[in-house]
Amino acid sequence: MGMQETDRARRLALIRNSTAIAMATLLAACGGGAVNGPATSAPPASVPAPTPAPAPAPAPTPTPTGAASGAEYQASGAVVLAKAAFAYDRGITGKGMTIAVIDSGINRSTPEFSGRISADSTGFEQKVARCGTCAPETVPPYSIDDRDGHGTEVASIAAAARNGSGPQGVAPDATILALKISGADVNGLTEGSTAPVPESNQPNTALIAPAIRYAVDHGAFVTVMSINGFATGQIASDQHNAMDAVRTADRLFVESVSNETGKDSFGGQFAQNLVGTDLANKDWFLFAIGVDQNGDPRTENGNGGVLADRMLAAAGNNVLVVDKDGRYVSVTGNSFAAPAVAGAAALLKQYWPQLGGKAISRILLDTATDAGAPGIDAVFGAGIVNVEKAMQAQGPAASFAAADAVLARFSSLSVSAPFGGTSAATAIAAKVGGMTVFDRYGRDYRMEGSPGVRVAGSGLLSGAGFVQPDPMAAMPTIDRRLGLVSEYTGPWQGYRISTPLAFSFSPAQGQTLLIAGNVAVNVGAGGTGSALRAVAPSPVGTSTLWEGGGWSFGLSSGRSRGTGASLRTASISIPGGLGFEFTRIDERGSALGLRLEAASVGLAAHTSMATLTARRVTMGTALSARASVTATRVDGGSELLRFEGPLTGTAFSLEGARLMFGGVATLGLSSPLRVERARASILTPVSYDLISGDLVTARTSINLTPDAREMDLGLRWSRAIASRSTLRFGVVRAFDAGHVQGGSDVAAFASLFIR
Repeated sequence: MGMQETDRARRLALIRNSTAIAMATLLAACGGGAVNGPATSAPPASVPAPTPAPAPAPAPTPTPTGAASGAEYQASGAVVLAKAAFAYDRGITGKGMTIAVIDSGINRSTPEFSGRISADSTGFEQKVARCGTCAPETVPPYSIDDRDGHGTEVASIAAAARNGSGPQGVAPDATILALKISGADVNGLTEGSTAPVPESNQPNTALIAPAIRYAVDHGAFVTVMSINGFATGQIASDQHNAMDAVRTADRLFVESVSNETGKDSFGGQFAQNLVGTDLANKDWFLFAIGVDQNGDPRTENGNGGVLADRMLAAAGNNVLVVDKDGRYVSVTGNSFAAPAVAGAAALLKQYWPQLGGKAISRILLDTATDAGAPGIDAVFGAGIVNVEKAMQAQGPAASFAAADAVLARFSSLSVSAPFGGTSAATAIAAKVGGMTVFDRYGRDYRMEGSPGVRVAGSGLLSGAGFVQPDPMAAMPTIDRRLGLVSEYTGPWQGYRISTPLAFSFSPAQGQTLLIAGNVAVNVGAGGTGSALRAVAPSPVGTSTLWEGGGWSFGLSSGRSRGTGASLRTASISIPGGLGFEFTRIDERGSALGLRLEAASVGLAAHTSMATLTARRVTMGTALSARASVTATRVDGGSELLRFEGPLTGTAFSLEGARLMFGGVATLGLSSPLRVERARASILTPVSYDLISGDLVTARTSINLTPDAREMDLGLRWSRAIASRSTLRFGVVRAFDAGHVQGGSDVAAFASLFIR
């Protein structure tokens, strides 16, 4: 137990001679041993629970947050130095893990271990002789109650509760398997005596091997033994065989180094018995050495010898523990570093149950904070145990960048409003925006990518919907003598937006033919613009319209300045105000505005839209209505996203306009294009190996039909003023904007057109 404890000022050694048949407390067939064990001196007086002094730093220490902000945490030196708050903040507390403590027993009444002392905790039978000529007899196991206190103190560093009182352990929800190896005290017993053999406060070397095997057999992942000494003969062989069982079960064994200055804790010691002279079992073995809460070691200290590379430093000097009477006391010794290391191992095992002792010990060694001389040294070994770093993914920096690039490729989509905008982006991102990554130890982590699936802008202002004239605002001015006009501002599709070129003439009485270029086409109705504003905003092109006898026929074509989509429309209306339009929209690199940024080359979409129109003037109000259905065929694209069958969609608008306040007031209700059927197959990243670069993918189906429908309510007013100019005001409110449940968008405008 590294028993040169400064607060107890104690050091003792029990020497066993392998040639003796029986000694005072121990009979060892063909072997013997020596231990540094707990002394019989009285425990120190109870002391208050001081908060450890913080290490000096050139800059102010940040205020702790999360688990680290608690007074109990700050009072727990081993926990603070190990940076265990990182685990606690993620719900990792050692729950479900069993830590075996081979020592002097445990205080079963303290609330620090309430409900977490394994029912399998036990002592062990041992053989003793009452005198030098007495026959050996078997002494039954002693109760696990701790008479000395050392076992309770060690257990409290590993797993004292987070209960708001005193210190806490590194794995505060772990279960303690208390394995008592206290020897028998035959002092004062005489030959022929039948009195029970009392318990001593010294460990029995011969019980170490049975305790290790028992720990493995009863589910302990990590076993702590804060005891140093030597053993030979059969005892040494038993210890090695017991450690073989640890290796076979892929568990972990942690031992403290000696407190004796310059003492090699491996050569000729228990550690050599366990690990073997060939070091065959070293991958399942860790040494622990104590430092203070600033990470500084004691000058009088042992070392790990040839196992310096298997040694970790942890807070064991001047740390607060629970003693056998339930008091909080301050102790110093390497004994208390070992349970801190064991607690850290239990935290890792809880989160990655698939990992064994070999892997977890390697992680703790590789992620330790280097201290002292660079690399492995005799004072700190591999460094100070660091739970925060140990729980983080480990791999080359370039591998993390590569993993992020993988996610960026899979999520390089820009989703448009017809599919539900932000809701569709969220649904897709949930499938392609993250994946499992495996670090160099095979541990799994969830990695979220950046920048993620984007949303193409398609708000109320998209498509310049507000710049269109009102149906009753102006009529064409035609010179009947020449049949020409310099511009056209009529109520159909050709509206002046920049410097249009237009002319009109009358091929026959009562007929008008208009031809216009560089004009906005397919701008739709109402202040919200075209139903296709998310697909082809602000299309500009040419239009031709023939009107006569209540009939009209029109052709228009244009290209969107925003997406490059091309539109061609043929329209016809009959007397009475009914009409029909057929529009063809061709996209390159997108499908209804959805783009595959990483692989848009080769993607093409062809949409056919049929629209039924109706116009009528009733009681001075000009009423108009439009209802559209679409069918889209998608060609090409990428393996990242493939549409399953054609896409269908709908749109509509209702509008009423009448003269009011010297101008025209218009109230409109409309809904832009919304897909009604859109199923897609997407390739999703499943896992990525940070070391090998191996990527595992899967294909899944997703429904891209929005769960809501956008409704736009618009009110505007316009008036012609001097010099044939127009003044306009308006406001539009979108409900479930972007076809997203609860979405909202509001836009207002004021404009003055001067001609």
